[in-house]
Amino acid sequence: MGAIERLLKQLLHYTALLDGIDVGDLEDVYKYFSAVYLLQAQAQSLIDIVSRAASALGFEVEGYIDASGKLAMAGLLSDDESNRYRTVVRFRNVVVYQYAAVDILRRLTRNGEYKEAAKL
Repeated sequence: MGAIERLLKQLLHYTALLDGIDVGDLEDVYKYFSAVYLLQAQAQSLIDIVSRAASALGFEVEGYIDASGKLAMAGLLSDDESNRYRTVVRFRNVVVYQYAAVDILRRLTRNGEYKEAAKL
């Protein structure tokens, strides 16, 4: 199994686990941080997929967001998909580097926003 295929399976697995989290579960601190971790891991899987795809196609990229720009220029991502990807990258940076508080309830309840990563 190739790296991108493995990462895609991980992304879909994390998405399925997030599907199993109920908003009421987030009152439990352990489940809350589990949800934060799953969102972070899901985001990182998508970032790795896009970065590896750009590299495999011979693009030189200067960062995670640049990778989506190169794929969009090649017609492999739409502008909307590229914008959603950038949102995922920014979210991941907020979680990892603690730039701000993370609103998990919004991520899990607003139309299943986390599912957008799996759609890309």
